[in-house]
Amino acid sequence: MIAIAERKTLRLGVMSALYVAQGIPYGFVTVTLAAWVAARGASEGQVGDLVAFSMLPWAFKWLWAPLVDRFSHSHMGRRRPWIVFAQAMLVCGAGLLLLAPDDDLGLLGWMVLGCNVFASLQDVAVDALAVDLLPEGERGFANGLMYGGSYLGVILGGAVLSRVAGESGLRAAMLGQALMLGSIMLLPLLLREHAGDRLFSLRLRRREVVPGRPGLLRNLARAFGRRSPLVAALLSLVVLLGSQAIAAVLTVLLVQRLGWSQVEYGQMMGGWPLVLGLLGSVAGGWLADRVGHRTMVAGASALLGLLWIAFGLGQPLWADHGFVYAYACGQELLLGTLSAALFALLMGVSWPAVAASQFTAYMALLNLGRTLGARLAGPASEALQVHAVFLAFGTAQVALLLLLFAIDPRQNRRELGEDGGQEPGAPVCETPPP
Repeated sequence: MIAIAERKTLRLGVMSALYVAQGIPYGFVTVTLAAWVAARGASEGQVGDLVAFSMLPWAFKWLWAPLVDRFSHSHMGRRRPWIVFAQAMLVCGAGLLLLAPDDDLGLLGWMVLGCNVFASLQDVAVDALAVDLLPEGERGFANGLMYGGSYLGVILGGAVLSRVAGESGLRAAMLGQALMLGSIMLLPLLLREHAGDRLFSLRLRRREVVPGRPGLLRNLARAFGRRSPLVAALLSLVVLLGSQAIAAVLTVLLVQRLGWSQVEYGQMMGGWPLVLGLLGSVAGGWLADRVGHRTMVAGASALLGLLWIAFGLGQPLWADHGFVYAYACGQELLLGTLSAALFALLMGVSWPAVAASQFTAYMALLNLGRTLGARLAGPASEALQVHAVFLAFGTAQVALLLLLFAIDPRQNRRELGEDGGQEPGAPVCETPPP
């Protein structure tokens, strides 16, 4: 029987497709749903709050990591049962959105939050699968492909479903989302993780207890007990904060103040810019392995900040659709490059003994930063004029270079060794997840 673990192309393809499934709900909320509520008079704060609320589960996905590591002894495979369960619940949640009333933003927000609870669980399980199956030589390229898969998902959830919403209504877009997620679910449902696994089974394998292993929490404390991992945690919290705040401000700027239609906005934000973001993530992951992960993060972050500053200074050109398109394309290209290189950098900082849990903590901080950024959209718009918002966040993004200079990616591995053991029964990770 075909097994994911035994074929490189299948391994990378399935993991990338599962990242597509994570990107579809994100694109639906941040592009399709955000433009739909903005077109009906929602303020920057309301759009930002809806997006922030829907993304909240991603900030707490670290809670899933111990469960996924602890209960990983099924005859169906170590990670596949979690992936199948999370994807199935995500499909059900997307289907239930069809029952939500259009004018109740509160209920809609809660239902979208529920979908993202299971999307975040799927993400942790897929990352754990990557820990188990990806050899070190595939890590950088796999990062680019998987993050590129999430960009493809955002294109489907943003550009495609936004057009559907504009032409056939929000209900049709919700149905399209459920069908896309359901089709992707067939991959983990019908493919085995390893050749010896069963396709379906409720039985558990016997756990092998290894005496003398330090506990997971003790090893995590050691992993975060040095300068570089702590600075990397702070970087994870703030590096994407500005991008989410600016996204909410830009949505209201284009739809309400500049008069863009739902279809125009969706095609722009979910179209070519995201294609360039996908290309940037793949190329960024490949290039980061050659010029250095920290160097690539520094360059992409500085250029992103300068781009925001340039857009803020170019206020007289905002009415020119070509100028806005060029800005959006440049932003997504840099965000894709930055994200792929950042993931590779955080992999290097993570200690292999607790790589899955430590990397999940970094990813949770990234998503918490995005949530905080979305929440900042309203206060920033009230305190500053729109062009000043771009100038302020652009300056802060360039200033992140100071944090990057303080990170030594190999500090943990050099001072703690390549392996330090974990909780009995938990996997010892040789490579962190993308």
